[in-house]
Amino acid sequence: MIQAHKIEEQVCSHTLPGLPPGKAVIPDYDGYSICTVPGLIRSFFGERVEGSAELIDAVHSIIPATAKKIILLILDGLGFYHLINLLERFGDLYLHRLIERGVFIPITSVFPATTATALTTYSTGLTPQEHGMVGYRLYLKETSAITNMLRLSLIGNPKVNSAVEAGIDLQSFVPGPTLYERLKQLGVESHIMLSRHIASSGLSSLLYDGSARLHPVVSFSDMLVVTRRVLQKARGKVFLSLYWGETDAIAHTYGPWTQEFNAELRTIDSAIERELKGGVKETLLVISSDHGFVPMQESNYKVIAEDSDLMGDLLLPPVGEPRASYLFVRKGRKQAVAELVTEHFGEDLVCLDARAALQAGLFGRGEVKPEVYDRIGDLIVVSTGEAALHHPYK
Repeated sequence: MIQAHKIEEQVCSHTLPGLPPGKAVIPDYDGYSICTVPGLIRSFFGERVEGSAELIDAVHSIIPATAKKIILLILDGLGFYHLINLLERFGDLYLHRLIERGVFIPITSVFPATTATALTTYSTGLTPQEHGMVGYRLYLKETSAITNMLRLSLIGNPKVNSAVEAGIDLQSFVPGPTLYERLKQLGVESHIMLSRHIASSGLSSLLYDGSARLHPVVSFSDMLVVTRRVLQKARGKVFLSLYWGETDAIAHTYGPWTQEFNAELRTIDSAIERELKGGVKETLLVISSDHGFVPMQESNYKVIAEDSDLMGDLLLPPVGEPRASYLFVRKGRKQAVAELVTEHFGEDLVCLDARAALQAGLFGRGEVKPEVYDRIGDLIVVSTGEAALHHPYK
């Protein structure tokens, strides 16, 4: 029997030099992490997966190691503790019955714990230092500009895919093979379900190649209807990857500990029962997320542009994420900037040497993609509480 609380203790026990113990969850890349989920999927289709097998072994100890049909449902921003809260408050959820017949395991996200980085890991099985998608906004040498990695647009040019026109190669930016290419070699047909608003986004064009059929959908309900239809028509092995981002949108708008967030999750729960229960057979459902969620107030944002001393020591505005910002520092000013961040913004923001953090394993394991060194700057400002570094990009 899998004891979720013991796995939780294990993944929360990891530390990293420079980060206060107990104030940050470090990705468990070698154990229970989202980077192992693609390998778990492949293992169910018969591939022998080398390397990190702790999560795979735990799942297979409960569920038979073969499957013909698999659904991976990624709910954006659904953290482990938010799900625990939902399960404790609502005993009538269909999720309770799914868990009774399956497994419930806490796993960590990646660093930085953000959608662009996590979805790239889900699509490749690679850690951030291997695939190079290390944030939402990155300074790229390929474009010589700060680039929005969800839209592939340049700061100052909001047109979707303007970064492609500036020099990004869609075919080589994310190293392959993707999960869908690997599954194709195993004789597995892959399908991707995305909201129509992001089906042709910059990130989607990077991650979802011709190895999988893309289905743009309007709502969560029709996403499940299309899923059911694909499964009912399938004659061989099939994998469906479903990504739903409105959970994150609601958490950003109302907060994750709210009635609105719970209502969205309960709606998703009932839709799964209504549209899939009894409608599909011999199908494995895997529900996961890209990251959790820390509620933020406007007062939590530290506006770096208002600090003239600090901005004067930077070569460009902070990039990355508000809770994981990369600073490119003028020569000889790295220590001074680190001290200024601590002095001006408080204990919830910790400054790490970027190279040291990379070497310590914050960005994963495996070979470091050379471009990563250029993308993470000189210092990383990590939030260990509710504060975040903010820059008002136009």
